[in-house]
Amino acid sequence: MASNLLSVQLQPFVTPISGALVDGTAIHVGTGGYVEWRRNRLLLTNEHVAREVKKHSLARKCFDSSDYLHINNPYQVVAAPEDLAFSPVDDRWNAVRHSAMAFPDYRFEERHAPLQAEYLFVMGFTGEKAHYSPAFEMLFTTGTPYLTQEYDGALEPEETRRSIKHPDFDPVCHFAMHWHPDATTPTGGKTSSIPLDPHGMSGSLVWNTRIVEFAERGETWTPGVARLTGVLWGWDTSDRFLFATRIEHVAAFLARFYP
Repeated sequence: MASNLLSVQLQPFVTPISGALVDGTAIHVGTGGYVEWRRNRLLLTNEHVAREVKKHSLARKCFDSSDYLHINNPYQVVAAPEDLAFSPVDDRWNAVRHSAMAFPDYRFEERHAPLQAEYLFVMGFTGEKAHYSPAFEMLFTTGTPYLTQEYDGALEPEETRRSIKHPDFDPVCHFAMHWHPDATTPTGGKTSSIPLDPHGMSGSLVWNTRIVEFAERGETWTPGVARLTGVLWGWDTSDRFLFATRIEHVAAFLARFYP
């Protein structure tokens, strides 16, 4: 199944972001993605996630390591509508043993322009699937892989067609995706594994899988052809949308610091 293949290949690029509390426990704050831009490893997320550093000491993880690492380096940020932030991680990339990877810039889309009805893949972490264990003194988080499509009113049946009402949504800077957790097929067979609330997924990387593109060309598809096409920043659960910043705005933001 495509979602399983994408999850296996892309989960090394993502991380939960936690916030330390004064009582020594921790809470889930958001999601981040490791990217490599102009040979610099960066933790990429939303500005509104990075802003939580004013309330909590923030930490990240590396794939298959149980240790959280304090985010020492300051964030570079741009506020809405882009809502992006990054912190360099090269200096502590090998602080623990792990199999995490940074998604390379040559696999970024030049702009967000998938084929009509193309499949998009989101990998993030929700607060609903995070819990702190006093016994282990550890915040446990479970990733949520989600295969979806961009919302296109022209393809939507009249009975489910709806307008995007979110006050911060700007079609020049953003794109919307379907969010239907109650109608999602779980890859592991357990409907309880699907979170109903996307809070905590802010900062998730969004990939253009190119499944439809390769099918139209009659070529064999593999998850290795997926391209980064955006960064998730918000949602409207009542109208069943996820929102993301287009990759061209992400690239322009990173290029300000690493031309």
